[in-house]
Amino acid sequence: MLSPWDITPADRLWAWYGFLCLAAALNVALLVRTWHRVSPPSTKYNRWMRNLGIYMCLNTTWRSVFPSLYLQRRTFWDTPLNGILVDRGFACLGELAWVFQTAWALRHIDAEYWSSVAGKPSRSLFVQLSAWMGFALYVVAEGISYYNTATTNEWWAAAEVVVDGLSYAAMVPAAAYLLLVVPGHITASSGKLFLAILVVFGVAYPLYNWGVDAEMYMRRYAADQARGKQYFGFWEGLKDAAITRHPSHEFALWSGDMAWMLMYFVFGTLSSTLMMHGPSVAKACKGAPDRTADKLSLAI
Repeated sequence: MLSPWDITPADRLWAWYGFLCLAAALNVALLVRTWHRVSPPSTKYNRWMRNLGIYMCLNTTWRSVFPSLYLQRRTFWDTPLNGILVDRGFACLGELAWVFQTAWALRHIDAEYWSSVAGKPSRSLFVQLSAWMGFALYVVAEGISYYNTATTNEWWAAAEVVVDGLSYAAMVPAAAYLLLVVPGHITASSGKLFLAILVVFGVAYPLYNWGVDAEMYMRRYAADQARGKQYFGFWEGLKDAAITRHPSHEFALWSGDMAWMLMYFVFGTLSSTLMMHGPSVAKACKGAPDRTADKLSLAI
């Protein structure tokens, strides 16, 4: 007989779901607070960085309330609002906005630094191409995601997270280079702080994707192969994803994906919201302190 202090699998599931919803509410509150702090934007760059932050928060807020696992057609609630393609659409919009934010900030910092060195508008081709490469790779990953969602083939789910990781890994050398050449301490400007975080994240994120997520999907793929699973064709699978939902509140069916959802929905959203401040090294390159770094440290 269970005592009142025993934690059941159902308790763990609802605690996880409750934390997702709480994190979503806090993310929205931080987004609203940040929006007011950075408005009105002073430049086109600041306006876009501010506006792009909305989409990652919208993505994770929706998917925190309506979690789903695409390939299994598993949903938390039996409602069209929790539909597989609905969630996939929010994910595509939010993730592309997030990576575009990251790439734009990297390109902007590069242009600020080289323009200060040259005394005229200038930039590094290496950094610019690295940033665009990172975004392009994530576009490819989104296409792969739609393919694995449609076909329910876990091999392609593994391929998706590998390419996701490559997207950020592609930006690491450029971020590390700028971190070395831009003057000032890491905390002296929001731009240098951004570069330092990008270097760390650009290494850790691919390692997690390749060593944890991809390995999990390959185990599922092997299990599917062992039982002779038949996969959907792409268009047939998209139709199935649009209409099929298998709602479940069974802990065992969600447990393998709980960790990445928590990290993604919390830290992914936080990073996008903080980038709304528009990382910059312009003042640091001119010798004046950039107080945006101080604002970032107080943003939470």
